[in-house]
Amino acid sequence: MRRVPVMPVLAAMLAAGAAHAAPSNQVPIGPRAIAMGGAFSSIADDATAVFWNPAGLARIGHQEITFSHADLFKTGIRDNFASFVLPLSPDQATAVDWYRSGFDDDELAFSENRVDVAWALKLRRNVWVGAGGKFITRGTDLDGTSLRQEKGAGADLGVLVTPIDRVRLGLVAQDAFDTRVKATGGERDMAYPRNLRLGASYTLPRRGTLALDVDDRVHAGLEVTPIDAIALRVGTEHDSRDDGETWTYGLGLKAGLFRVDWARVDAPSLESTDHFALAMEFNFNPAQVRIEKLQARDVYTSLYKSYAREPFGTVQLRNLQDRPITTRMSVFVPELMDAPSEQEVVLRPRAVQQVPLTAVLAERALLQRGDQPVTVQIAATYQSQRVQRREKSSGRAMAYAPGAIEWSAGTEQAAAFVTPRDPAVDGLAREAARLVALDTSNPFGNRNLAFTAALVDALGELGVAYVPDPQNPYQVIAETEHAVDTIHYPYQTLARRSGDCDDTTVLMASLLANVGVATRFVDAPGHIFLLVDTGLHEQSRDALGVDSTMFTIEDDAVWIPLETTAVGKGFAEAWRAGAEEYATWSARGAVGTVDVIEAQTRYEPAQPPGERKPVVLDAAGVSARLAADAKAVGTMRDAYFAARFGSVPRELEASAGALAEVAHATMLGGDLAGAHSLLGDALAKAPQSGSLHNNFAIVLAGLDSLAEAEDHLWTALAMGADEPGVWLNAGMLRWAQGDTTRAIELLAHGVAAAGGTADAFRLLALSAEDSTDRAAGAPVTSAGMRAALRKAAARVPATSAAKPATGARPASVRPVRPPRLRVAATRSAMDEPFERHLYWIE
Repeated sequence: MRRVPVMPVLAAMLAAGAAHAAPSNQVPIGPRAIAMGGAFSSIADDATAVFWNPAGLARIGHQEITFSHADLFKTGIRDNFASFVLPLSPDQATAVDWYRSGFDDDELAFSENRVDVAWALKLRRNVWVGAGGKFITRGTDLDGTSLRQEKGAGADLGVLVTPIDRVRLGLVAQDAFDTRVKATGGERDMAYPRNLRLGASYTLPRRGTLALDVDDRVHAGLEVTPIDAIALRVGTEHDSRDDGETWTYGLGLKAGLFRVDWARVDAPSLESTDHFALAMEFNFNPAQVRIEKLQARDVYTSLYKSYAREPFGTVQLRNLQDRPITTRMSVFVPELMDAPSEQEVVLRPRAVQQVPLTAVLAERALLQRGDQPVTVQIAATYQSQRVQRREKSSGRAMAYAPGAIEWSAGTEQAAAFVTPRDPAVDGLAREAARLVALDTSNPFGNRNLAFTAALVDALGELGVAYVPDPQNPYQVIAETEHAVDTIHYPYQTLARRSGDCDDTTVLMASLLANVGVATRFVDAPGHIFLLVDTGLHEQSRDALGVDSTMFTIEDDAVWIPLETTAVGKGFAEAWRAGAEEYATWSARGAVGTVDVIEAQTRYEPAQPPGERKPVVLDAAGVSARLAADAKAVGTMRDAYFAARFGSVPRELEASAGALAEVAHATMLGGDLAGAHSLLGDALAKAPQSGSLHNNFAIVLAGLDSLAEAEDHLWTALAMGADEPGVWLNAGMLRWAQGDTTRAIELLAHGVAAAGGTADAFRLLALSAEDSTDRAAGAPVTSAGMRAALRKAAARVPATSAAKPATGARPASVRPVRPPRLRVAATRSAMDEPFERHLYWIE
């Protein structure tokens, strides 16, 4: 059935009905459709669909009986109508109706009876077709004597299409082949000429429907349902052949299974007509599943993507049978969804099962303006005897406008507002990053610090300031249960040039994510700020050259706290303020952190619509701020070295160990030449120290003197520095020179001696995962080193997993330096200096 083409069906209807659009002689039926001015061909979702558009029968989904009555224009012509709809399956339905119109007079009486039988089919997800046949009888009596009896037959065709969300189109060929009646004497008269009717309707976002029909007249109507039980309707009908407009209006009331409708027609030059109807919706078979306790929580549109996984409520389904029932449950929020979300639920016999409400909300949820109530519609479809049955229920919830958040549900939600690819964020981040790339002096000695400083100073130059929310300050609302706050998206904060702590935090996190720097939210009582990843392993923490109170270690990585509300004061001050706050709350045990990237797997961000104003950055002003921050950070480092090492570099009698410690910090700070000089002095004092030779080899590797580095490394092994990390260094040096075969042998021994791959990663200050290497701009050297280690680990027998004693080595690996490569080798295989990942002996 799904392969039935729609266009041929439409073409057949057009061919049948488009020969001419004669005036329609049929009297409209149904107070609901009449109250909407007869603009009902694209709606047709009740038992009157047999008349208005038979295709609509397949969309009703339940049995329905309707009775209506009217006294046309108070002339004594009484119209009566009855209809019954029967679904055959979820995709098919049939219906039968009876219509009688006539008047009784002592002298002259006239009546018409019409019986219609219709059938409808759902062709595709958004296409329905229907057809109906009719049988008509007419009679005229005078003083009780029959003057004329007529009978005839006709047919109607209809199509319904929903091309896009909220829009429905209808096409009806009424009396498609002309409906004629034949008198007893053989004469044939035209009862109803063929008539083509086109309709369109639009479902308004706030519980309403606007409709338009065109045939030989123009029909327009509006239906508004302020609450589920009440419907208000108004419509108009324009006929160019008549003077004036025909106005219609009406009311609908619904209670349980019953619905009562009323409509009034005010036609020009005629008395008003009132139409009344009573309808009942039901199912023949007793229900086997009952929907109970629908509980829908508030919906936060900024988190709309998360509701496909995170339930926004629950519903209880009760199985009334002694056997399991497979039910297809659907959830639909018309205001926020394009189509229902479905899931299959198997209900246990006589049991009540609580089912979470998950739904795929539409992107247009971010277009919502203001908070508004929404309807949550639940349907449970199951097989009942030989037909499928659907139970329905609905509830109400509040949908909060974009930006709303309830902090008591967790700080992780703020990750949905971190939008690094937003055009406003991307433009600013690129401009700030360009300033860092142009500065070859690398005054911060660390890529991530340099980018963070540039972004902080860019915001400072733009004048972005911390301004607490006067009505809902974060420190109050974040500690209030179920209180709803507002986070401004980064592009909004940039446009406003101000924000409170949550606004500036998500803005800074977005900018840093754009340049490949990972962040974490710091959740402190009444406050939120950031941890910024330095890109350093904890074993390289001395590379920062600052006191331990200025950073923290999480997951083997070094992070610096950043107070985002202090961006106007510069990077150094924002760092210092963040470190003080982090230390204060940590001492009280009242601080938690949230990894932004991890949180976004649960609360996926979405780029909201809205105008993006280009951000113009004063490069000279930002550069001046960067220079001041670099000086402030340099002063911080000088103070740290002075406090920790005093004047060791200048004391002639400094010990070799002290010189080595200073050399390590100097190397991590980026001054390889200084580290080389200090270690040279240390070796002069202790030439037999294997650890000094190992460390000197690392500095030489950083200076690209790989052959000389190997000499010192194998000297270290010969002098007793026989540790797993030294073997790993030897393997990495060979790997850097392109000697893969020998490198894998040495690395395999190092892995075995270390006790396994994980310990080898730790010795070389490498993360066991590659996620950091996928970030934009992140170095790839560590990824290559991990790959080499894994290849070497594959050669280590499982029996070698236990860590051997220090100094143990397999017979195939001897502490003898391998021959030099014939061609002078450099670290061309490396993408950056890798000395920070070689094993340093403390």
